Amino acid sequence: MGPPGVLRVAAFRNYFAARTISSFGGAMSTLAVAFAVLSIGGSAAALGLVFAAGTVPALVLVLLGGVAGDRWERRRILLAGDLVMTLAQGALALALLTGVAEVWHFVAAAVVGGAAMAFSGPTNTAILPGLVDADDVQQANSVLRIGSNISKIVGPAAAGVLVALTSPGWALAADAGSFLVSALFISRLPRSRGVVRAGVSVLSDVRSGWQEFTSRRWVWLMVLSFGGYQATMLPVVFVLGPVIAEQELNGASSWALVLSARAVGALAVGFLLFRWRPHRPLVASTAVILLDVPFVLALVGGLPIALVVLAGAASSAGLVAADTLWESTLQERVPGPVLSRVSSYDWLGSMAINPLGFALVGFLAESVGLLLIVLVAVGVHVVVHGLLLVSPSVRGVRRASRPLPEPM
Repeated sequence: MGPPGVLRVAAFRNYFAARTISSFGGAMSTLAVAFAVLSIGGSAAALGLVFAAGTVPALVLVLLGGVAGDRWERRRILLAGDLVMTLAQGALALALLTGVAEVWHFVAAAVVGGAAMAFSGPTNTAILPGLVDADDVQQANSVLRIGSNISKIVGPAAAGVLVALTSPGWALAADAGSFLVSALFISRLPRSRGVVRAGVSVLSDVRSGWQEFTSRRWVWLMVLSFGGYQATMLPVVFVLGPVIAEQELNGASSWALVLSARAVGALAVGFLLFRWRPHRPLVASTAVILLDVPFVLALVGGLPIALVVLAGAASSAGLVAADTLWESTLQERVPGPVLSRVSSYDWLGSMAINPLGFALVGFLAESVGLLLIVLVAVGVHVVVHGLLLVSPSVRGVRRASRPLPEPM
């Protein structure tokens, strides 16, 4: 079997190369930053501050990022984001390599990264439909996720080697280089002009984006479910998962095996999505994300590690499939001139209570116990997605060879 058809399109090849290379650098950076902060005497609290610092500017600026993506040339927004990240990560690498780095340098770089993501996130969603044929949007998203997941497997390993043999500074320098190479590929994309209307303020565009978002019931229902997922199931997996592994399994080695299996599951489902095009994509998206339930129950239920690993792979595959089907549906159904703004509300709704959820799950687990938190999260997860599965507006979104009237 030859390469996916979308890779025969020059514009998408350049975009795929840019996204994959920057994802590889980002995967290196996550590990490198952790060890860099610790190497300069930073505490666990400092490390938490660094990783949380990018959330605030992302939340504050993402609606402006959506307006920018609909007003301005999308290629230039992505190019500017890559160049800003090149400078930020390059400066951080230089501070480390010259021995002057302090924790506040990492916080500042994270703030810059969050601001860049606020603009590049909605723009990335909106630019893709202009690079491939309408029938190839889902395949294009699948190819992008395969590249991203390979980067997440290889990137930390490469960073680990660099950190072990040299210093975290060189891994961050490689990350800066990855954004520069990404910018070169982005510069080769075709122009993607926004729609700038004379006399219309940015605030008016934010409001019209809200109207576009709320006018599609299937959109805001799905985004509400994403917000709930980010605040419940995701922290259960990534905050309580390591704790459960330490108490019930074989500690860090078992959890590493689970994470590896999740990476494999996420990678494998990308190939399945080349051809699986469900007739009701949002129903399929809502159903497959329920694969998290057997995984967390297997974790807390003390099942053999082999079953936990298999459930973890299926859970991650379901999450990636759900995300791919959702984003493809959004790109296919929402008109291009407003897609960045609608996507910005998707980003905002998904991220808004994520930090609170992570903090609350960790706090409550110590006071009321792991099992109760897991069972409550599973209950909320099942009820919310069960309601989505019977929602007429969600079920009404169907894949077809010609556009259908949008369900409200």
